[in-house]
Amino acid sequence: MTRAVDGTIHPTGGEGTLTMITPGTVARALTNVRDRVIEGPLADLRRMPRVAIDTGPDDASAWDLGRAHGLARAGQVSTYRYAVHPTSRLRGAPVLLVSPLGACGVAFDLRRGCSLVEHLVGEGRHVHQVDDEDLVGHGPPMPASPADLTRWVDDILPHVVRTVSDHHDGAPVHVVGWSIGGLAALLTAADDPGLPIASITALATPFSLDHVPERAPMRPLALAAGGPVLATVQTLLGLLPTPPGVPPFLSAGSVGALLTAPLTVVSHLADRDFLAQLEAVDDLRALIGEQAELVGASFHAMLEGSDLAHGRIRVGGRSVDLGNLERPVLLVAGEDDVVVPPRAVRAGSTVLSSADAQLTTAPGGHLGVVCGRASRDRLWPVLCAFLDRWDPPSGLDDDSRPSRRPRRSARRSLPSYEGGTPAPDAPAASSGTASSGRRTGGRRPKPAPKRATRTRGRD
Repeated sequence: MTRAVDGTIHPTGGEGTLTMITPGTVARALTNVRDRVIEGPLADLRRMPRVAIDTGPDDASAWDLGRAHGLARAGQVSTYRYAVHPTSRLRGAPVLLVSPLGACGVAFDLRRGCSLVEHLVGEGRHVHQVDDEDLVGHGPPMPASPADLTRWVDDILPHVVRTVSDHHDGAPVHVVGWSIGGLAALLTAADDPGLPIASITALATPFSLDHVPERAPMRPLALAAGGPVLATVQTLLGLLPTPPGVPPFLSAGSVGALLTAPLTVVSHLADRDFLAQLEAVDDLRALIGEQAELVGASFHAMLEGSDLAHGRIRVGGRSVDLGNLERPVLLVAGEDDVVVPPRAVRAGSTVLSSADAQLTTAPGGHLGVVCGRASRDRLWPVLCAFLDRWDPPSGLDDDSRPSRRPRRSARRSLPSYEGGTPAPDAPAASSGTASSGRRTGGRRPKPAPKRATRTRGRD
């Protein structure tokens, strides 16, 4: 059964919009089916070009076990730098993307045409990412622990932020963290005020665990983007009781989900962007696996609910007070997020008492808030405006390219006069010295040469 990752799929016309059946939609649907069968996947899953610039704090004894196990033992991650856009004018401070612990950062670069990395690079930003993609798939899924949070706050993120800043001549860094990565970024900035951080953006990061379930079920595709009809049908089937002795997979809810998922795909066959998004999400789910369902359990394992509500969190045997954070912060909540509901994010406006905090919402669930199709128009422009607002005054404009603004011509100094600088309208002193319009000594003053002009037809 095809499932969506918590509200990630959104039709073009808004969530729950079905395509009208017209000759044009039928032709587009047939074209999409033909291209999918003959040419392959509709989604462009090529990642934006990047290069690894750092592998984190080193632990020489860990590498004897091999790269994958060595990274897991040393708690290391890789820091990547994305290639700059060939035609955009580079500007602003660098951006560092922080993915959740134990999950890869592919969500930031889901597919071409719906990639936050592609959008930021197109805006002329220097984009970096700290990623533990090498750890994904090298062990059974398990929630994070307090030791993992301590390692990121004490070692990994401070090292990565300074590394990115050094690559840009000491410029401060915009940190954008998603889910647990946003919490680690906030704790790191609050614990070390001297880090070169320009701003922090926390996407779907909770500040209250009362509404965060330890294991949130994945919503079927019909509920995420099947439209009001299919979503209502599936919801009603899920409420029907299961007769005694019937296996769970034969219940009305399971059968309804199994039947409505294909109908949802069929109803959007004419929407090529919808189908491409569905393929990209399925590819991401195949990469992460069951680890995606343990986000809530990781929050509960790393933190105490009362500590997070008061903003004082135990990290490595000490207490880090989020109330002391003085960096500008943008908090983003997913409108349909069932892993970290919006009210769990809104609590951050009280916890971050000293910071210049801004709260906004975006369509989608825990994943859709980052890479959903509706976020392209509603969240990404807001994020870019926030980064522009808190860019350092000096900026990071590319001085190697000539400016397109025309230069002003240099002002010419006034001609000097003999015997001082009299006023231009001063009268003649004697009959021997006159202005340019009078005769002097019976001779007409020599006129100034005329400026040469072009005449058509003259060789």
